[in-house]
Amino acid sequence: MCGIAGYVGARDGSVALVLDNLKRLEYRGYDSAGVAVVSPGKSGVRVEKKEGKLANLMASLNGLGSAKGTVIAHTRWATHGRPSDINAHPHSDCTGKIALIHNGIIENYLELKDRLLAEGHTFGSDTDTEVVAHLIESHYEKNGDLEQAVRDALSEVTGAYSICVISEQEPDTIYAAKTASPLIIGLGEGENFLASDIPAVMRHTRRVLVLEDGDFAVIRPESVTITTLDCKPLERNVFEVNWDVQTAEKGGYAHFMLKEIHEQPQTIRDTMRGRVADDNQVVLPELRLPIAKLLDFNRIVIVACGTAYHAGMMGKSFYEHLLRRPVEVQVASEFRYSDPIVDQHTLAIIISQSGETADTLAALREAKAKGATTLAIVNVVGSSIAREADEVVYTYAGPEICVASTKAYVTQLVVLYLLGLFIAQKENKLSPDVVAAYISDLKAIPELMATLLDNTQPVQDLAKRLAHSSSCFFYLGRGFDFAVSLEAALKMKEISYIHAEAYPAGEMKHGPLALVEPGVTVICLATQSALYEKKLSNVKEVKARDGIAVAVVKDGDAGLDERSVDSVLTIPSTKHDVLMPLLAIVPLQLLAYYIANELGREIDQPRNLAKSVTVE
Repeated sequence: MCGIAGYVGARDGSVALVLDNLKRLEYRGYDSAGVAVVSPGKSGVRVEKKEGKLANLMASLNGLGSAKGTVIAHTRWATHGRPSDINAHPHSDCTGKIALIHNGIIENYLELKDRLLAEGHTFGSDTDTEVVAHLIESHYEKNGDLEQAVRDALSEVTGAYSICVISEQEPDTIYAAKTASPLIIGLGEGENFLASDIPAVMRHTRRVLVLEDGDFAVIRPESVTITTLDCKPLERNVFEVNWDVQTAEKGGYAHFMLKEIHEQPQTIRDTMRGRVADDNQVVLPELRLPIAKLLDFNRIVIVACGTAYHAGMMGKSFYEHLLRRPVEVQVASEFRYSDPIVDQHTLAIIISQSGETADTLAALREAKAKGATTLAIVNVVGSSIAREADEVVYTYAGPEICVASTKAYVTQLVVLYLLGLFIAQKENKLSPDVVAAYISDLKAIPELMATLLDNTQPVQDLAKRLAHSSSCFFYLGRGFDFAVSLEAALKMKEISYIHAEAYPAGEMKHGPLALVEPGVTVICLATQSALYEKKLSNVKEVKARDGIAVAVVKDGDAGLDERSVDSVLTIPSTKHDVLMPLLAIVPLQLLAYYIANELGREIDQPRNLAKSVTVE
């Protein structure tokens, strides 16, 4: 989710031009920035990079700010190595004649780095990206053909990338390649532009080539050639952009929230990447905790706020089901005031999107003070929680702009699943075949989720019916469905301002049923096969009191249909019911979004709320 910008052409001040283009991607979020330029008559590639905002970089440029030549620039969202000047992009080879920028994750960078170190290469950063610069250098030394060296290097890389390379040897060329991370080429007259998103180039051109996975592009002032990595020619249609700039920032979506909901399949893939071996066993290379210590914990405490707390509720159910250990979930703001029972045999899992949530940070410090081992699940590298926790596993959701969390939530769920399976396989509680079956099912989730997102019309139609007719929403679920209900109710409250509550379905008759009357909508989640029959009786309680009943069920379930409820939202089925929360939340995120949109709410920045809560 980092920002990329580039330029090949004859304009004066091309460095300033590219940095201005890059500034138009600042809405994506980043922690450092850098630029590299190859100028006519200048030796090597000149690189400048700084931690922090683009303003820091621009203040440090001196004469480089007015330079002309072939330029690449980057805003980094840290994954490997904390935010710093050294870890910022671009990265260079040993000679300083090759520089590159990269979005994504190189899964096998440690293996490649060991080989390159043995060859005598010297590294200056903690990043996975720098490995690729040295790998290109290694191949170039062997064949003397830079384009082939880039192709050969990328053929050895495992992972996701959008990558852009410039060099002293070919000062009028940018080599670019893409798998997973977005990359576009803006077409000009005697010049061409490169970016990770369309808004960066809209001041200069509205004619765009959108690269697809596996594309390799050679970009020069007068030409753009696209092939596969093994040199087979490709044709890509020119896309004429007719959006305004604000819409372009959102990728053509009306709001960042909708864009981020649609990004969820990719963020799940990104979060799993590098953490699943070829045999479908879980590997968590970032964990330094000795296995003996990991297995010594007799108790797990999950601490979080808001959406992250709801992810923790799912984690509790999964861990108790899988590990047969007591798991407690606590709201972070209550944790340190409750005299928590934790000690050296406790694993405290701390969940936060920003890694700066004040209540959660205070809870982490309290857990550490009492002797617990702390493991953070966060989205921001170098954040306070990531720095202070004993262990950290990152969610690769990328920057999340909308205040109401969506893609960060599903990546938190994925990390919790992976961590639970990792512990279970180390404890031999699950056979390799059983772990592999879970992982196979988890790998299928992005494609299933994409099918849901390809047809949102049923949710839009339901939202139109409910937006002006429902005074209140109840969300009911049992087991894992209850955990999903909590998050779904929060989404409805956050952005529609309609009162919404979640309850374990069996609790409805112990009080809340008194509130069910015409005009009250009850969303009934029924994705857990073992609890399906029980859920039917809860639906009947709602209908008997003239409430509006909406069922969320697995495709093919016939027990809840239009004969017994007012509306049905169907979702694809997984082999393991415990993974259904990843799919069940999607139509409910969309329902909240479309109802809020129907009511004209400010969706991306709802009233009274902030993205990162940094005060207690």
